[in-house]
Amino acid sequence: MSQLLGVNGTVLTEALTHKKIIAKGEELVSPLNLEQASSARDALSKAVYGRTFTWLVNKINASLAYKDESLKNSSVIGLLDIYGFEVFQHNSFEQFCINYCNEKLQQLFIELTLKSEQEEYEAEGITWEPVQYFNNKIICDLVEEKFKGIISILDEECLRPGDASDFTFLEKLENTLGGHPHFVTHKLADGKTRKVMGRDEFRLLHYAGEVNYNVNG
Repeated sequence: MSQLLGVNGTVLTEALTHKKIIAKGEELVSPLNLEQASSARDALSKAVYGRTFTWLVNKINASLAYKDESLKNSSVIGLLDIYGFEVFQHNSFEQFCINYCNEKLQQLFIELTLKSEQEEYEAEGITWEPVQYFNNKIICDLVEEKFKGIISILDEECLRPGDASDFTFLEKLENTLGGHPHFVTHKLADGKTRKVMGRDEFRLLHYAGEVNYNVNG
């Protein structure tokens, strides 16, 4: 691993198994426990992946750029690869983030095309057949609204003192969001829905479909 990263093996081992704290100008080094060292390893992996991805995108962009003025009229095809909506047997935080991103993209599409275009037609008195669409702002707000959205509740639960856990987070969601038309948990669900939901899950009714998210981890 040290050879692939181009770093000194001893320094890498030290970095993954110890933490360095500077307090009042004094440097303290203490060993990490197994869980902390695993997190350090994962953080390094994510950082390497992130930098590799950025490097690749920059390389592709550079290769597509015009280098010769005579080629200015050449055709270039650009590809936009948006996130895919994800529903697995077990859906966790990663799927939650991806599907939230999808909701934002859908909201952008609605705002820039369906909503604004139809408002312009109306303002100009153009006769047209209105296109009916579901405005998913209600779902975006459910996730991102300040103080009472799912992300804010998660942040609050992570920061509060006491015995916060995955299940206290779920309880906080139930207490804050219970009754929302696009949110349900095992506790809040009817008998039929309870049969297909775990006690450690909450369900979001996305524009593209229903997804059960597991709070463990």
